[in-house]
Amino acid sequence: MQSFYIILFLWFNHLFIFDKCTNLLTTNEAWLVKTHSSLKVDGKTNINSFSCIVPSYNRDNDVIICEKTSNGCKIKSQLSIPILNFDCYHKVMTKDLQKTLKASIHPNMNIEFKSFTKLPSVLTSGSSFVANADITLAGVIRSFSIHFIAKKSASENIELVGKKTILFTEFGLTPPSKLGGTIKVKDELDVEFRLFLQKIN
Repeated sequence: MQSFYIILFLWFNHLFIFDKCTNLLTTNEAWLVKTHSSLKVDGKTNINSFSCIVPSYNRDNDVIICEKTSNGCKIKSQLSIPILNFDCYHKVMTKDLQKTLKASIHPNMNIEFKSFTKLPSVLTSGSSFVANADITLAGVIRSFSIHFIAKKSASENIELVGKKTILFTEFGLTPPSKLGGTIKVKDELDVEFRLFLQKIN
């Protein structure tokens, strides 16, 4: 009889562990960040406006892991964007931006997502959510809430566009100026994150 109870206990324990593992597999999601993901920065001077872009993420193995919670999901990921990949379509402006962002000392802008308020798999075209992320720029880390919209959504592929206004001074940076201060770049930068994600089954 004692052997019977031991076998029964082991069987229930096995079912519990199996159910727990199955639950983890079904609630967690993994998404590959596609190489044509991009980042755009729009800014203004006291004379005109400008745009700088990293047209391609240029990495093919970064993954966003999304662990389901009661109000969305926790995220494990870090995206690294080389500052030297920024192109402002104007040689002098590009060099000024790279110098201002201290590319020679801190060559990468890092984006570490912490959470999404919705699972990527439930998004439909036009739906929105908030991503909480730490952004490291010029060696300084700041936390932001970024509003995203799903532009295109299918079962295996999603295009997400997020927008956030940040300040040079938030990262201890001084906006660049030219001609003895005659041309001054304003503190605000409008950042657009465009992520193309492919679900990993």
